[in-house]
Amino acid sequence: MSEQDTPDATFTTVAMAEILMVQDLVKEASEVIARLEQTHPDDERVKALRRRMSQKMGMGLKSQCPAVEKGFDRIHLHFSDDTLHIEWELTDDGLALAKRTVRYSGFSIVRLFSAVPGPRGVRTSVRDLILELNTGQQDISGTAKGAVHTAAVGFLGRNGAFVPMARALPITGG
Repeated sequence: MSEQDTPDATFTTVAMAEILMVQDLVKEASEVIARLEQTHPDDERVKALRRRMSQKMGMGLKSQCPAVEKGFDRIHLHFSDDTLHIEWELTDDGLALAKRTVRYSGFSIVRLFSAVPGPRGVRTSVRDLILELNTGQQDISGTAKGAVHTAAVGFLGRNGAFVPMARALPITGG
């Protein structure tokens, strides 16, 4: 099998990059776009994809910052200047219970749920942000205007089981 016959070369299309972006598979979409940029450097569709990907990759890439501990499992969402602010806290007792539930293997996450109304109905997405800190905050810019967001903070087991420890009230952005 030659290099051109590999599955990666077969699926290097603008349509595939768009499908991956809609599914929030940012890394895979970025790889497809990079290959398209090499083979079609002057294609306006590829340039537009790169701009959209750059905007999408700006979402949530700011590093997490510590927040003030309040002593209970919590998560709070709010908007300002088209930026979604997420603040959370996971207590040691709550984490110990969640870890026992999923047999100790996994990671702490914020699971962000978004619903965006559009001409073809409502498009929903779920995004997991792996937490570097048990108490912290993170800003996400570039969210869709009119989208409704809610989140849960908890522990995601390697077996796929999610143990929510706190939930945020839904909010509408932009």
